[in-house]
Amino acid sequence: MGNVVFGSPRFVKPEVKIPSKCKVEFRPSKDWKGEFGFDWERISDSQIPVDIKYSSIIGKYGNVYATKPGAIFTFDNPLYRKHLLEYEVFSLTDLGKYYVPNMTLMNNETAILDASIEVIEKPDSMYYKYDESIFQVMILEKLSNNKGKHYNDKVLKIKCLKEFSSKQKIELIGTKDKLNTKIGQINVLPNNVVKEVNVLFIPVDHNGVKGAIKGNEVQILNNAFRQAYVKGNITKMPKITVGSWWYDLFFTKKDKKGKLYMDTSDWRSIHKVLDDVFFEDKTNLIYKDYYRLYMLPDNQTLNGMAEDIGNNVRTVVVYQGRNDSTAPHELMHAMGLYHTFDNDGLFTYKFLNTDNIMDYTHQTGKQRFSINKWQWKILNSKI
Repeated sequence: MGNVVFGSPRFVKPEVKIPSKCKVEFRPSKDWKGEFGFDWERISDSQIPVDIKYSSIIGKYGNVYATKPGAIFTFDNPLYRKHLLEYEVFSLTDLGKYYVPNMTLMNNETAILDASIEVIEKPDSMYYKYDESIFQVMILEKLSNNKGKHYNDKVLKIKCLKEFSSKQKIELIGTKDKLNTKIGQINVLPNNVVKEVNVLFIPVDHNGVKGAIKGNEVQILNNAFRQAYVKGNITKMPKITVGSWWYDLFFTKKDKKGKLYMDTSDWRSIHKVLDDVFFEDKTNLIYKDYYRLYMLPDNQTLNGMAEDIGNNVRTVVVYQGRNDSTAPHELMHAMGLYHTFDNDGLFTYKFLNTDNIMDYTHQTGKQRFSINKWQWKILNSKI
């Protein structure tokens, strides 16, 4: 006799799988000094010395310039929203939007990164997804996956193995109940177009005292160049000699009686006078297309001056009383970058609130060494 079944078949409720709810934000380590480019939507979650939320420091200044007494900064939400467009974005369940950081990394160079982690539903496992022919990714420390917020130092070492011509993604995948969810990402910009820039450091001798390279300024400059995929060919020339500083460099005109008087009509005349002295030696004409950085021995109230901002200028003057990020700062002016707090830049940040080379953060005792993606584009138009 066969089996007898009474009633309707029992409904079996399907198993509900819950994806991992986790966010891993990658950040440069506190030891980062701009050796590679890293631009991210700052939310004050890293351990670097200057990390202030962009959501509070992007805006505009009024009629009084940012460095002057009475300057008023006003946050500008539309400008901040425009700034967010610098980053690719995706959404994470219950954890909001993820703004993907932009990184530049030259062939055969290495980056070490920290991780800021938030976990609601911890993954069973995590793994990195990337092109193994382009990058070597070494896990230095296992990521925390317990519920809550964590910060892990130096979790990841990324080495670039070759040049590449399209944007590369390094993704972090969280797996829970056999479901894969992207929980972190870095975008590495193409590194196959590296511009070369020739820079000439020229010591200036006045009354037997000679200007000189200061501190780590060559390293800071090279780092800044690398962030924008620019190779700096930096050469130091023998000195040039000038006479009395204020007399010979500013008393450059004669009245009807032949008496010299100070020419204050254009402060940029200092650059022309130094170039005139330098190019008196016709063998120096081979340096016409170099960026020429004149290092003066005098200590003035200014640390340095670029001849102009962009406009194909090539001449920069720095004084010996400068700090070691002055030369990179002034050269970046000559190459087209405004101050970060200048309304004429693509974006304006509150004065003294970034570690950007184009800020004045050194006045607060902090180092300045970074430049952002939109500045990389100005220095290297192929990014």
